Amino acid sequence: MIIKSYDLDTPSVYVFHCNDIDIDEFKEILWGIEEEGIPYKVESKEKDTSNNLSHEASLKSRLGIGIGISKDKISLTTSKLDKNTPLISIELNHDYSKLRNVGANGARLVKGIELKKI
Repeated sequence: MIIKSYDLDTPSVYVFHCNDIDIDEFKEILWGIEEEGIPYKVESKEKDTSNNLSHEASLKSRLGIGIGISKDKISLTTSKLDKNTPLISIELNHDYSKLRNVGANGARLVKGIELKKI
């Protein structure tokens, strides 16, 4: 009997953040994704721009959606967009409704429904 091993990668929105940022600074984004019922994966990366992080995340995601978080900025993009022109780009601050809406919009791109206002 042969047993095959599969690398099961659940289709998810990928969230890449700089390793010098604590998850508490952007947990509202994750809650926004979760509220829409879409899985997500979070990975810490070396320091980089939010555009590069979101682009790399979107290419790794089987759903083609990535969110990148640098020390001062958040970007949301799809794998079909150029890395220098993300769909949404905002400053990282403590406006929790904006952060939650960024996460929700990432999930809504997957669902194909109207995005929330930022």
